[in-house]
Amino acid sequence: MRFRRCFLLLVVLCSAAAWAQSHASASSSHKSVPARMPVTTSSIKARGHFEKAMQCLEEVRLADSVDQLRAATRDDAKFAQAWILLSYLSHDPEEQDSARNRAKQLAPSATRGEHLLIQWLSNAAEDKYVPAIAAMNDLVALYPKDQLLLYIAGGWLSRQTRYTQSIGILERAVALDPNYAAALNELAYEYAFTGDFSKAFALMERYVALEPDQPNPHDSYAEILRMAGKFDAALEQYRQSIRIDPQFGSELGVADTYALMGKEEEARDEYTRAVVFARSDDERIQYELNSAVTWIRENNRKQAERALREVARHAHVAGLGRLEAEAHRVLSMYEPEYKAACKELDSAQKALDEPHQLSRIERDEEHARILMVRTIRAMEAHADETATSASQELQKMARESRSQVIQLASHTSAGAMLMGASKNAEAIPELEEDSDNPLALRLLWEAHTSVGNTTKAEAIANKLAAMNVPTAEQALVVPQFRSHLISEAQRP
Repeated sequence: MRFRRCFLLLVVLCSAAAWAQSHASASSSHKSVPARMPVTTSSIKARGHFEKAMQCLEEVRLADSVDQLRAATRDDAKFAQAWILLSYLSHDPEEQDSARNRAKQLAPSATRGEHLLIQWLSNAAEDKYVPAIAAMNDLVALYPKDQLLLYIAGGWLSRQTRYTQSIGILERAVALDPNYAAALNELAYEYAFTGDFSKAFALMERYVALEPDQPNPHDSYAEILRMAGKFDAALEQYRQSIRIDPQFGSELGVADTYALMGKEEEARDEYTRAVVFARSDDERIQYELNSAVTWIRENNRKQAERALREVARHAHVAGLGRLEAEAHRVLSMYEPEYKAACKELDSAQKALDEPHQLSRIERDEEHARILMVRTIRAMEAHADETATSASQELQKMARESRSQVIQLASHTSAGAMLMGASKNAEAIPELEEDSDNPLALRLLWEAHTSVGNTTKAEAIANKLAAMNVPTAEQALVVPQFRSHLISEAQRP
């Protein structure tokens, strides 16, 4: 499981060292690794809940982990590590905010390692990336042989799309313990993200062999198989995960796979089944959003608009401003008429500006995505003034933030502006920065094609056509692009 836990890569860090200590006697390899961060709590019961929470984290049972962390903080209200973990694992925005504030209050009396964990994660949530990264580096330096910390550091780098650096860190974790399942899982994803599926599959085979009776190895293997376009094999692994634990949540993986296969009706049926296992409004509405996107893949505009507006309404009622904004942003990308698209972007921004309990980074990153789409749509419509205003605001955000989401949105926006000014060669290095974004890749392919870079254009086309990720951007760009390539190939 990976895309459903994109924020977990940040979260697990603050628990990693503590979990490592609780497992110090679990294996001979763990015994050989010194200097692990202690778990600081005055309550035996709280410690027990915390250890269960960490076990659930390693098994990617996030809702169960949250339940255990809530119990830990009830038993010890001064349990700083539990609070900071809860702030990142919870799907409840109000709980995220209150738990993070509580952890920050407790930080001065925490151990140095715990203090660094709180600094890292709270600063990251508040878009203070320089002190966040400094705290992360100090923490890893403090516990250089803690394989769990290395695992989480690798996950953090992955979230920043620094896959090469992430691989280096995770390889160190595996060197400390070749059978460390969590690191093998994460490392497989990093190789998959870099396109090295042979290494990714080999690591997944090891991961499944280590924990054959756990659902997540099969779920993760399925996701990587799906990324490689091996849909039938992916479905087999997802179903194996469901057989092991029907409540784990792999129905979502089955639904997403059907959607990418073009079996949209089957996908919607599976999303309906998956919603039953949603443990929060956030999860439920995210599943509804994925289901709504199937209508885009079918190019059924009426049903797509109806379903996306329903998602926006549900998110609004639940107080989930980011998801409400996302639904309107997807509508703005799908809407053929520029003025109507602008109205959807205005609705997205309005939803984001309402007084929801959102971390600063969540709000800023979604705002950056809205500005990026606004720039692209305005340039397509030759609305130069609007495009310039949106792009300039995004560039300002990028100067003030080290968020990778904001940085990449800024590069794509700048590339779109340059292409609108017929400076396609100059746009290429900007668009190359956001190489995992279908919107940027489509523009990059156009730029290379326009300047006669045939070989590079072909490489970009192959990458874009092979993108198998269940996102709205993929649904909006990739199926149409594949059809275009087929039509071009069939020309006499």
